[in-house]
Amino acid sequence: MKMVSPIEELLDAAEGRLSELKVERIVIGLAYSAVLLSDGSLGLAATPHVVWGCRTHPAAGELAGRRATELARGLLSPNPLDSTLGLATVNAVLGEGARPSPDPLEALGVESTHVVGVVGYIGPLIRALEGRVKEVLVFERDPSRPGVLPDWAVEMELPRCDVVFITGAAFANKTVGHLLELCRGRTAVIGPSTPMWPGLLDHGVDWLFGAKAPDPARTLQVIAEGGGTRALYRHGLVKVALGREDMVHRGK
Repeated sequence: MKMVSPIEELLDAAEGRLSELKVERIVIGLAYSAVLLSDGSLGLAATPHVVWGCRTHPAAGELAGRRATELARGLLSPNPLDSTLGLATVNAVLGEGARPSPDPLEALGVESTHVVGVVGYIGPLIRALEGRVKEVLVFERDPSRPGVLPDWAVEMELPRCDVVFITGAAFANKTVGHLLELCRGRTAVIGPSTPMWPGLLDHGVDWLFGAKAPDPARTLQVIAEGGGTRALYRHGLVKVALGREDMVHRGK
């Protein structure tokens, strides 16, 4: 029997909510891409920094007005940009039940004796961990920064981590399923690309740390003007979270 991946399950969970919606607007920025749907909801995903293949979208000028489910299915595409727009579309309709985010390090119970893995270069998180834990292991496809390990090093190193933070962009690049299989300690998915779907807590994830946009127009402006994570939060993006304890309290 074929195993269903977390990405396929995520898409299945979102399609029912997307079925009656259309794409209102798309913005592909330097750091993030965003999809605005016909009900006013907005979803984000990190713009891929690809060094190969097509750098432009062949359907540019024709995407607005399409069915939201059509764009969402791009999440299964091998094309990085289609996958990113698919993730942003899915993220637009998720987040019900999410609450204001606690401090991620406190929520995961990070201790001074811990080895902590960070998949994806998340600067503020890495700086918060340095000097606070025994060891910080950062994995990136581009390991050019000092102290950063190549992404293939996760095979050897993730299993020994007490806590692992995985960038939400791992859904767009299709690595999230395998990364979760490698994790043995407490695990969180983090960043504005994170799908706030409770079903992920059944795949070994302890916490989801994502974001919602109360002012879609303002968020779209920041992305269109080349803004990154700091600018988005400075201009109204809100950090939200969902943890296993939230599901227990709801009687899941």
